[in-house]
Amino acid sequence: MKFSVYVIYELLMKVQELESEIGDYQSYRKINAGISVITTRDSFDIPAYLLDKQFNNPALISDDDILGLLTTYKPKLPL
Repeated sequence: MKFSVYVIYELLMKVQELESEIGDYQSYRKINAGISVITTRDSFDIPAYLLDKQFNNPALISDDDILGLLTTYKPKLPL
C-alpha cells in the first residue's frame, strides 16, 4: 500500500487540532496494520483503513477516528 505523504499530513493536522503537542512530521514507517508516523516529539499509528478513507473520502473521518489515533501515541524516549 502506497499513499502520498499529503494524506499523512492531513491526518496529522487533524490530530494536532486535538493534541497540539504531538509535534511536526518527520517520517513514517510501514507496520503490519498501516503506518507509524514519527514526529518531532513522538509517534502514533494510522491504520490502513483510515489512510484509505482520508485518500478517498475524508469527510467520512469522524472525531472518534482521530481520537482513536491518540490511543496509539508513543512518546520518544529521552536520550
